[in-house]
Amino acid sequence: MAMYYYASKLSAVACGTRCRQGLSRRQRIRNSQARNQAKKADDDDESDDNGKDKKTLSASLLCETTDDTIVISLKTSEQPEVCCESTPTLTHPTTALGTGGVMYGNGNIVSGPLESLIDLLMPANADDLDQEYVFSFLLSCRFFIRTHELLGKLLETLPEPEPLGRLVPLLAVWTKKFPYDFRDERMMNHVKHIVARCADTKLADVVSELLCALLARLTELEKHEEELKSYQSTVDNKTESIKWPNASQLAQLLCRIERNLAKHVGPEEFVQCNANLLKDPNREDFTPKAPGSGPGPTGGTTLDGKKTCNLESYLEWSARLRLLVANEILKCQNIQDRNEAVELWSGAAQYCLLVGNYNSATTILESLDIPPIARLQITWSKLSSTTSQQLDCMQRHAEGCGNLWSKQTATGPGSTTLDKKRKQQPSSTGSSTVSLATGPKSAKPNEWVVVPVFVDIVKLALKSREDCCVRLPNGHINMSAFDRLAAVVGAFTRHMSQVNQTLPDVGAYGHLCHHMQSCRLLNETELMLASFECEGATVAEKELYDVT
Repeated sequence: MAMYYYASKLSAVACGTRCRQGLSRRQRIRNSQARNQAKKADDDDESDDNGKDKKTLSASLLCETTDDTIVISLKTSEQPEVCCESTPTLTHPTTALGTGGVMYGNGNIVSGPLESLIDLLMPANADDLDQEYVFSFLLSCRFFIRTHELLGKLLETLPEPEPLGRLVPLLAVWTKKFPYDFRDERMMNHVKHIVARCADTKLADVVSELLCALLARLTELEKHEEELKSYQSTVDNKTESIKWPNASQLAQLLCRIERNLAKHVGPEEFVQCNANLLKDPNREDFTPKAPGSGPGPTGGTTLDGKKTCNLESYLEWSARLRLLVANEILKCQNIQDRNEAVELWSGAAQYCLLVGNYNSATTILESLDIPPIARLQITWSKLSSTTSQQLDCMQRHAEGCGNLWSKQTATGPGSTTLDKKRKQQPSSTGSSTVSLATGPKSAKPNEWVVVPVFVDIVKLALKSREDCCVRLPNGHINMSAFDRLAAVVGAFTRHMSQVNQTLPDVGAYGHLCHHMQSCRLLNETELMLASFECEGATVAEKELYDVT
């Protein structure tokens, strides 16, 4: 959980960094123009002008150097080194050996053989079911055993005459936390067998209820996937005239899109996604990849093919938004229209930042800093003071966003806790209980959104995942690593499912949401050519990009 909070605070720092970079760049542009004007206006005082130029250049270099010292790179091709520091190092000064060779440390499971850990999923007393352990194990055990094989093993431990009172509570947690696992026909065959065995027993109603909830979740997923497929029919944005709303309304639409995409990301997708997902800095394919098309993570066993592509779709939306902002700015033929476009999107970024939508805010700020937009020196020099004040306000707000989480995590009537009950076996030497918050919950549901930069979450998960797919030297499964990954993934998925669960109707802006997610966009190379058309290329730029 703390790692998720850290990722959110890192996202706030990223917003502040983008603002500082933009302010520094615009300051350098103004300084450069001031030097040029001074040279043209006062040729007689060349020596004085040179002195002023040197001072201005020194100030510019100082500002640039200062900026470089505080930049935290969040490019998708890099792994943030700080992730290693944020990962808690679990030390177990006292360990105990439990039944089946399971090792305990301070009351928590540290490691154990796969078979013994599977046995712990179904305690003799159903009330002792540890939901935290079940979530951690089901999330990462797929590195070593396929989900349908695991459910089959659990059924084998309960012979035909024996009731399934120990399995049904586990199945309830499984269908709630990992509903996408049950899109596999092999899993549903086991479920049909469970339903048949529970018929005409007191468990029949319980099983029927959990299956109805599962069906509702899978139906919602199918509707979401159909919506994503509808966006694949592209529209030529050069022939369609789009009337954009004001910055506040645009920010609300962005928040809705972010929440809709984030809440459908399943926890198992962080385990099943391709380890090289973030290594391509120039993502131009916005069509979600076919489920199961990518290889599993390196170092573990072959995983089942992905049944969903929600994680990839969310990353592709971030890449699309980055290009969308640049496209809309460069579509404008005159400086005034371009300035209005910059003002619109910077205002939307400010509103997104005020409610904690760091993903949209950071993406917009990154778009304003890509080369095709950053090189528009004339446009930036004519930028209104209002937009500059907006960007400056975002910087100050981002630097003070640490207090945001104290508001978000304030204990309220609706907050709940999950108690860890990883009790040691009788042969162990003690036990302890740890309470973890289920996730941040806002006192006012419509006030906060809080969407961290999604790339940060994926990077943290991939970093934590590295230790999960490798057995310890003694052949044990590393449950401590499972817990670290579950802390990141579980916090994100719980939070996004709890914040503003009911999405508002977009009403008249439905076509705009569809446009943002489906329109044809120029890639960065095409954007650079469009940028040259807006403001002529210099000799050096023409040589670099082979533009005649």
